[in-house]
Amino acid sequence: MLLNKLLNVLRSLYHTLPRPPSTNYQYNSFKINPYAQLPKNGIVLDVGGKDARGCYAFGKPPESCKLICLDIEPGVGVDLIADAHYLGMLKDNSIDCIIAVSALEHMEKPWQVIKELYRVLKPGGVIYINTPFVFPFHGDPDDFYRFSHHGLVKICEKFEKLDSGFNRGPASTTTHILIHFLATLCSFNSKMFYGVLVDMFTWLLFWLKYFDIFIANYKQAYVIHSGAFFIGRKK
Repeated sequence: MLLNKLLNVLRSLYHTLPRPPSTNYQYNSFKINPYAQLPKNGIVLDVGGKDARGCYAFGKPPESCKLICLDIEPGVGVDLIADAHYLGMLKDNSIDCIIAVSALEHMEKPWQVIKELYRVLKPGGVIYINTPFVFPFHGDPDDFYRFSHHGLVKICEKFEKLDSGFNRGPASTTTHILIHFLATLCSFNSKMFYGVLVDMFTWLLFWLKYFDIFIANYKQAYVIHSGAFFIGRKK
């Protein structure tokens, strides 16, 4: 009993510590901002964004737009609880802009999700999708797929491509993988130690991401990348 109380105190103290820095260095800027394509009072559907509320690397939705945050589970910031495979509650051609960041890898049938997103997007509407490629398993509630930047273009081929590529270069990607490898190696099969070690190694190694300043634009940078993205328009 005393040991449990001590562990709870230590856990509470640990959660008061500042969070470690991000391992991602955003080395490029978006040529096309999806929100800049919105009409006045447009409707934005954020798929799987939870409490992000449409706020991503390219900015936040205009105040004049209507934002619908969709997730399969209830949570802070979720407006619509639904399975993205079946969006029957949304009419055909009813959404001006769709954002799906780190969501498609959690879908059992991502091709079906893409079909539904195409259906609800208005002609001329814009979609932004971002997915991991070289990245650790992360169940939310589960994790099924990885997409290279070429694979993402392929699954979105029904849309007119406006831009595509990746925004997490080889240094950021390797840093993230290395941190999780070292945490696994030193965790002695303890989930609790693993979580603590991830934070510790992130503090120690996050600076490695800045090598992307130099190498993210190398011709071979695509070999180790993540954050594959696709920006498209419904014809």
